[in-house]
Order: sequence, then C-alpha cells, then structure tokens
Amino acid sequence: MNGQLRHDFSDISLVTIPPPIKDDSVLLEKPPVQEIFTGKLVIKEFLTTGQNDESNSSFSSSLPRSSLLFQFVYDDSKEEVIFCDSNILDNLYKFREFIRESGNDSKNDSYDITVEVLKMRIPLQLKIKSSKEEMAFKDLLVRFKDEFELIEDMYYI
Repeated sequence: MNGQLRHDFSDISLVTIPPPIKDDSVLLEKPPVQEIFTGKLVIKEFLTTGQNDESNSSFSSSLPRSSLLFQFVYDDSKEEVIFCDSNILDNLYKFREFIRESGNDSKNDSYDITVEVLKMRIPLQLKIKSSKEEMAFKDLLVRFKDEFELIEDMYYI
C-alpha cells in the first residue's frame, strides 16, 4: 500500500545566509541578507508499507518507509512552477541535514535549510510569515522527526 499526503504553507520566503566574518576577512561588515524567493512551500509526504514481492518476506521489508519532498513553488500562477526543492528525505540523517531551527533568532521563527541546485549545496533560511502556519509547520517537523526516529529504531532492533 502506498500513500501520499500534501501539506501547503503559503506566504513563506527564502533568504540568503551571509557567511560568518572571520578575523582575517577582507569584509568589514556582513553582506546584506537578500530575499530570493516568496511563495508557497509544498511538503509531499510519501508512505510505503510492505512489499508486493512475496519472495522478499523479511521482517524489515514489511516495515513502513516514509519519505518527504519539500518544494518551493510560486503561488501566483495557475500551474505550480517550482523554484527549488529538496532531495528525497527518507531517513533521519537526511532530514537533519536538510532542515534545522535557525540559531540566529531568539524567537526561532526561521529555519536553516540546505537545497541542492546544479549540484551545489546552498544554505538558505526559511521564514514563515504567518504565526498560525509557523506553529503548524513546527508541529509537522516534530512529527516527521519522531517518525524517522521510530522507523530507524524499528530497523535496528
């Protein structure tokens, strides 16, 4: 059985993360933060349970597998136009590598993410402008993290 859930968050933005200034840096001040995207975040959640192949009937093949895809899309068009997206996140390591709460704000209303564009890993900061959607997003991230931890524990019993 395969399933897919879709979670939409409107009115989000992606901004650049300036590199830290070192003592030996030529820069006298931090470069300005640039907003590079405003639109919608679509999280596609895929759940695969069991195997249709009866020849592979081991215990681990019958456990659920979860994977996520984060897509940043322009929301002002009739068709969804993707600005960028994440790689498929199917384990705890990839999830933690892709997204984490930003350490810059005391309110923690932003998240550091790493997207891959043209084989380059680019660090960005995700900001959700609506406090209601931000709370729903935070709850969803906690659930994803807990599920990945649970599935990882089930595979390594």
